[in-house]
Amino acid sequence: MDERLARDVRRLAALSVIGYVALVAMSFYWGFLRSADLAARPDNPRRILEERRVQRGRILDMQGQVLAFSEAPEAGAGGAPRRVYPHPAAAPVVGFQTWRYGAGLDPAVTYGTGGAEAAYDVALRGDLGRSVSQQLASRVLKRPRAGRDVVLTLDVDLQNLASELLAGRSGAVVVLDVRSGAVRALASQPTFDPMTLDAVAAGQAPPDQIMWNRATQGLYPPGSTWKMVTFAAALDQGLVAPGDVVDDGARVAYFDGFPVRCDNNPPGTDRFDMRHAFAYSCNVTFARLGEELGETRFRRYARAFGLGESPPFPLPVAAGSLTDSNRMPLPELVSAAFGQGKVLVTPLHMALVAAAIARDGTVPVPVLLADVPGVRWAGIADERGTWRRAVTSATAAAVREAMVVTAEEGWGQAARRAGGVSMGVKTGTAETGRGSPHAWTVGFAPADAPRVAAAVVVEAGGSGAETAAPITGRVLARALELDESAGASGR
Repeated sequence: MDERLARDVRRLAALSVIGYVALVAMSFYWGFLRSADLAARPDNPRRILEERRVQRGRILDMQGQVLAFSEAPEAGAGGAPRRVYPHPAAAPVVGFQTWRYGAGLDPAVTYGTGGAEAAYDVALRGDLGRSVSQQLASRVLKRPRAGRDVVLTLDVDLQNLASELLAGRSGAVVVLDVRSGAVRALASQPTFDPMTLDAVAAGQAPPDQIMWNRATQGLYPPGSTWKMVTFAAALDQGLVAPGDVVDDGARVAYFDGFPVRCDNNPPGTDRFDMRHAFAYSCNVTFARLGEELGETRFRRYARAFGLGESPPFPLPVAAGSLTDSNRMPLPELVSAAFGQGKVLVTPLHMALVAAAIARDGTVPVPVLLADVPGVRWAGIADERGTWRRAVTSATAAAVREAMVVTAEEGWGQAARRAGGVSMGVKTGTAETGRGSPHAWTVGFAPADAPRVAAAVVVEAGGSGAETAAPITGRVLARALELDESAGASGR
């Protein structure tokens, strides 16, 4: 063998070794390190076929009402159990499972799995709490297995009411337990029926629009509901006190040439204290507070209330934003101070802001999972507790008081009348520059010891006081009834 041939043989041998090592490495990576991720992919045919042997667990609401269950296939069909969803209004939370079988029972994927069906899949499929040997035996011996039930914090009666009150209009409703952060309702319209998702009727919105969860992913200007944050920041910094009197009602103020008017105060009312400036939603007063705070402090308090970060939550959540630039010119800063400009928030975020004001200045972690009966469920448990402290308890108490004045004397009276209970609210009418403004209202109830908080947005709904406030009042009142009922029954 000459030297050239020997060199070629050595190169070929080296390449063969490298290829073998790479093959072993990739097999180890996908077969062991990433095997769980690979198995969990919704388009994995082996997983879809395996679903035919799984009696998937039920999804229940906090009262034990069934939100999703599996129906056995017809005799001789050989297919997988059919997933049934009795409450289509709960679809934005419960989600969907859209695996189906074609000719010869070949598995096919349409939209896969989403919502709580995806977030708690490990329990619903029966893998939670099972040892490795049990899982291997099930796979090797092809034994059928039963999944675990999952109990959500959702109350489907409240969810149905929230969906009905939107009355077919695009928008969202979020209701939280102030004390625990538990999500009691999370409605989004338009929505979908998980059982007919594969066959969206002609004339309906495309799937990407109806599956988009406005409650957690919709980003909207908050309008005057953001004045909760601006007022809290100014109080916390000692720039203003609740009893301070301002004379802004009849004037137009200019900020680097940008005019701001106070058009919302009752006729003939030009002078009022800060509680009523909040209740009447005077833009001049809050533009001034934004200017006094300055960009640095304003940004700091926006972040303290969670803006710019997605809260820990098992469903996809968009992070709100203050601006897309590094610096805010004065007109942009004062606009942001009264909820316009480039501020964008989700309805879930605004419900968390209301909950923070209601619970002495701490922003709760939103919770969706209540229980997985009969098994230790720490592996899929939602994070719980306080997400962050936004302001002091004294500051939160002062903002609460102003929100109660808003419900009693200001633009939130429609919420109190609709609910028939004491509450604190803040309305908002968010200009978009395109057509009618979005209607907002956020609030908590009862006024003296808040237990529930809510946020409502109706896209292009016009006035928040007219459109969103009655919805907020109704859902807060119903949430209180359900809370009292749950307490009486010991749940």
